[in-house]
Amino acid sequence: MPDDTTAALQALIKQVETLTTTVTDQQKRMDGLHDFNTRILDEKKDMQSQLEQQTETDKKLADMGYQRAPDGNYYPQGTKPAHTLTRAEARDPQKYRAAKEAAAKAGATLQIVDSTDGGDTHRRSSRTETDTSLTTTLIRDDDQKVAYMRRDVMGSDARQYRQLRADGFNVQSWDNADDLPQHMQTKLALMEKSNDA
Repeated sequence: MPDDTTAALQALIKQVETLTTTVTDQQKRMDGLHDFNTRILDEKKDMQSQLEQQTETDKKLADMGYQRAPDGNYYPQGTKPAHTLTRAEARDPQKYRAAKEAAAKAGATLQIVDSTDGGDTHRRSSRTETDTSLTTTLIRDDDQKVAYMRRDVMGSDARQYRQLRADGFNVQSWDNADDLPQHMQTKLALMEKSNDA
């Protein structure tokens, strides 16, 4: 009988050693998983913080009249980055080659932009007198976040100007319909027509 008891104890000790090894290995894996999760969560928090800072910077610079271009740099609104070509310009091999070399020297990427993107294409009128015969004083381009406020109203209604800025609009003044981009001239004509009705 003592041999059976000794053998049973030996087998039990061997099972406990195997179980201890298994539990130790699992604990190491759990510790590794915990470290991995902690690192991933820290990276996520860092990325969120960077995104919030970028958004805050974009908003501050937008309030000052700048916008971030696809190349990551900031430019005054209505201008294009230095290393861009319109599609029409890019079709000229000499222009394209020269622009590509200039961009490479500057360490930038050449960008091809669509000339019909609705940028600042409006003409400035040589007349400075405000057309007060128009009843419309504010035209909003909600897609571009630009509000066109008639100059005489802009000077007299600072509250509305501040509210538009607070709502995220870039406010631009105009005196005559010719001062507005083409699509805004069309909208002005429709607004005037509805005011007359």
